[in-house]
Parts: sequence; C-alpha cells; structure tokens
Amino acid sequence: MEDAKGYHKSLFTATNADAVANHFYEQGKADALKDSIAKSKNINTDARKSHGVVEANGIKVKVLGEDSNDFKFKIRK
Repeated sequence: MEDAKGYHKSLFTATNADAVANHFYEQGKADALKDSIAKSKNINTDARKSHGVVEANGIKVKVLGEDSNDFKFKIRK
C-alpha cells in the first residue's frame, strides 16, 4: 500500500460521513454567528487608510486639515 494514511483517512470519512458533515455544518454556523455579532457591534475589521499622505524626494507630507484655514505642518528630523 503506497498511501496508508490517505486510505485510513478516506475509510474514516466514508464510515462517519454524518459526523464529518455535521462538523462542517456546525463550523459554518459558528462562522456566521461570529460575523453577525461583529456586524451588530459595528466592528470594522478593514485596514486603516491613510488620508492625504504624499511622499516625494524623501519628504513625506500628510494632510491634517480639510481646508486652508486648518493648514498645519510639522518638520521631523
């Protein structure tokens, strides 16, 4: 026998098909519940986006305000 491990895995799955199917069904329910709870708590799992960052010639500039009245800048060394 070349693949004894695969054979036994297949044999187990064939003899316990209901238990294997139930496992994946329960896993799907748990994942759906986890997603539902995250949405109900308004949790954002997306990565943060940087607003207005421009880099040119080694200088990094970031927009801190929305209009010219809020114009601010910082120089870091």
